[in-house]
Amino acid sequence: MRAREVEHLRTELLRQRRTIIETARRAQTELDALRGAERDPEFEEGAQSEHEQYTLSLLGEAQRHQLAMIDAALTRVEAGEYGVCVDCEAEIDPKRLRVLPFALVCTECATRRERGLLAELEEPTS
Repeated sequence: MRAREVEHLRTELLRQRRTIIETARRAQTELDALRGAERDPEFEEGAQSEHEQYTLSLLGEAQRHQLAMIDAALTRVEAGEYGVCVDCEAEIDPKRLRVLPFALVCTECATRRERGLLAELEEPTS
């Protein structure tokens, strides 16, 4: 992969990282504002609070996972290993990296992994 392509994808990874962090901060600020606002007494406060916590935990978990993937990709860029499949060590198609810049595996290995997972799910348990 050419250095210019890697640098472009590195910039995209940094942009995505910034967006995730800013979105998380805005969500937290909005949630804090909602918690501080007067509540309608007709709402079941316990259920509403539980729903808020559940939504936040899902959002937070997804964001943490994506940040970890982005950080790992940035580490691979710095190590000169970016764009190389961790399974077969072949170059990952630049088209795949443009769509999924933190991809760890090439399309063939990703397909192989998915088939393996599907086979595991379909196996009857004893």
